[in-house]
Amino acid sequence: PRRIGGAPFLTQHAHAKEVFMQTLYITDLDGTLLGADGRVSAESVRILAPMLRRGLPLTVATARSPATVVQLLQALPITLPAVLMTGTILYDLPARRTIGTQCLSAQSVAAMCGVLRREGAEALAYSAKGGQLYVYYKQVCCPFEEAFIAQRRGTPYKLFRQVPEYEAALAGGDTLMFLFCVPTLQRAEYLFRALDEVPGIVKYFYPDEYARGGYLLEVYPAGASKATAIEKVKAMTGAADIVSFGDNINDLPMFAASRISCAVANAAPEVRRAASCVIGHHDEAAVARWLCEHAVF
Repeated sequence: PRRIGGAPFLTQHAHAKEVFMQTLYITDLDGTLLGADGRVSAESVRILAPMLRRGLPLTVATARSPATVVQLLQALPITLPAVLMTGTILYDLPARRTIGTQCLSAQSVAAMCGVLRREGAEALAYSAKGGQLYVYYKQVCCPFEEAFIAQRRGTPYKLFRQVPEYEAALAGGDTLMFLFCVPTLQRAEYLFRALDEVPGIVKYFYPDEYARGGYLLEVYPAGASKATAIEKVKAMTGAADIVSFGDNINDLPMFAASRISCAVANAAPEVRRAASCVIGHHDEAAVARWLCEHAVF
């Protein structure tokens, strides 16, 4: 098999390359493959694990980082490169290492830091240094952010560091994104507009999917998206087309790049409208069931 970072990403079967090149299957995690408890259900594992061992060309595209993705997907033997942090990281799951990044420009980082100072705002600044992912913050601004950090501490894949200033901490690394954990819609909308002056970025905000009472505002390099990173995976594997699964607005570029796009029943209205088809609810193993019925590999 061809390899990425020492990990095979094509099945060993003699006929696999010919079949595999037809379709690459990509799924979002939160609200899509994951259930309402934020985990891959036992039913999804029961269906997908044997299919993956037989060569199902499936991987994930998510806003999450390796800190939670590695643990969440332990029961699924995915060997293809994963698209993490909405396309800013390509990650080799079996080898547990980053194989590609897309970072913010120095100009974008400086402008972001200027907005944070002016607005008295707090963000989580994600930076890759020497193969390690760091998350820098100045202070915890609300219980929502505190809960977000608490859930992600204590793994070797992402290290949180409290710092006095963002600029000095980010120097010498690749700044991948800024994440705001915002307690109210009004504040999220205000910060979203305030970031209009920052060059070279793309931004999203949306309600937290696990009802912790807040909004996530994400800032990425311009051109970074699930779609652009998926095209890289497609080129790596030689796949001819893509079938994707999603639920939220940051899945729309991925849908546009797909031959078939499947929105779960709980997806945002604009995502359901953009999809080729609407499948079952994420809490009913909808992605796994669809793949069991329709995937060709």
